[in-house]
Amino acid sequence: GKQRLLAMSILINSWPIGIGIALVVVGPLGQFAGWPSGIIATAVFAAVGFFLVLAVYRAPSLATAGSAVGFGLRELSRREWQLLMLGSLPWFLYNAAFQIVISFLPLFFVGKGLDISHAGSLVALNTVMFVVGVQAGGLLPKDARRRDPLCHMAIFGWCLTLLLLASGIAPLPWIVVGGLLGGVPAAALVSMPAEFLRPESRNAGMGIFYTIYYFGCALLPAAAGALYEASGGPAALWMATAVALCCVPIIWLFRRAMTNRP
Repeated sequence: GKQRLLAMSILINSWPIGIGIALVVVGPLGQFAGWPSGIIATAVFAAVGFFLVLAVYRAPSLATAGSAVGFGLRELSRREWQLLMLGSLPWFLYNAAFQIVISFLPLFFVGKGLDISHAGSLVALNTVMFVVGVQAGGLLPKDARRRDPLCHMAIFGWCLTLLLLASGIAPLPWIVVGGLLGGVPAAALVSMPAEFLRPESRNAGMGIFYTIYYFGCALLPAAAGALYEASGGPAALWMATAVALCCVPIIWLFRRAMTNRP
């Protein structure tokens, strides 16, 4: 419990690291062996991860068991449900914005005249910078009064770099700066449920948290795709900027809800 932000930053960094590897490897693999090879490679990596969990992972000895029946949803209090509905939104919006960026930034660069490999390398560099930013975010202060303003400034800075990229100016500096700033809020946002979930409700609560996250991240990138098809150009980057900016007022509302004790 003492190093929650740092631990969560290490955990969630597995995602941008995997994305960075995929952006570098899957494109050339698809060109060499055909696009199905990319899907097969993804399935192989997922299977390896699954069997590693089965073989290596052991629950910590101090872990608190969840509900013995069903999914444990009965353990969640009304207040926890309310805070979950609010506290899940920044994580889903933040990640949806990130998914939109890494999905449509290569297309944007190709539309500007870059070849596929060069475009993929730039986005891979952006994800590498995200990894560094996420790890830096794991060292943020535990106190929300000091942590939240840093997260807000990082989100604003990231959104500014997206707008600069969308304007078509030289991308390399904003790829680097945007990745560094964009990764900073991740650990704080993914740790929000741990601020109010009790040990007996944590399993079910995190399940709800990630259900909202996956549901939202299935919808918004699809909407960005429709917007890109309709408008082309930088439209998807504009949408990612707007989605990411929505995190800031919702974090503020979450803090207000947290201070209003029942």
